[in-house]
Amino acid sequence: MLYIAARDIGNYKDNTERLKEILIKSDLILVESFREATTLFKVLNINIEREKLIEFSEHTKQKDIYEIIEKILNCEISTLISDCGTPVLEDPGKILLEYCYSNNIKVSPIPGVSGITAAIMCLPFNFKEFYYAGLLSRDDKERERKLIYLKKLNIPIIILDTPYRMNKVLNAIKKVYSKNKIVGLCLDLTTEKEEIIIDEIGNICERFNKNNDKNKREFVIVIS
Repeated sequence: MLYIAARDIGNYKDNTERLKEILIKSDLILVESFREATTLFKVLNINIEREKLIEFSEHTKQKDIYEIIEKILNCEISTLISDCGTPVLEDPGKILLEYCYSNNIKVSPIPGVSGITAAIMCLPFNFKEFYYAGLLSRDDKERERKLIYLKKLNIPIIILDTPYRMNKVLNAIKKVYSKNKIVGLCLDLTTEKEEIIIDEIGNICERFNKNNDKNKREFVIVIS
């Protein structure tokens, strides 16, 4: 059994008792980084031996995934967690799942916090349908090409990215959509620094370009 377990996105109190229970029971825990995982374990007040941990991230090579699958097959309970939020969306979890299903390993979710659903919950847009665009390309031209495509969709667009690329993404949206486009910018959700801004993209860009302290904040952008 491999559990795909969601954890908090910034507020440790959002971690569930079920997550804690599964981590304690796990024979093997796949973590995005040892540092973030051990911090989580300390907060949850659980003792997990380092020998049970395997780092599994975007840097994991395909040959190493074969070895991980072998270890999962030899365990009763294994669990995958990310550094933040729900696994698989923007990490290599998809590849791991493909191998699990092809090896008849049962997969089960431990639901919890997601930055996507957290943003949807607090924005007054019509979310009957929406398009999850995830992380856009790091390349400026490719990013603009993707936004030009997204502009044709008449539904809310949800975009994530790394904190240090926030300004680039905001300015690209302004360039493609026009400065009057209404967007929701959700910053550091669930933390003490949480901020939800609903405004024209031109105003948002002006604010963050003017006060550019590198703006290293976790964010979700929703184009209305």
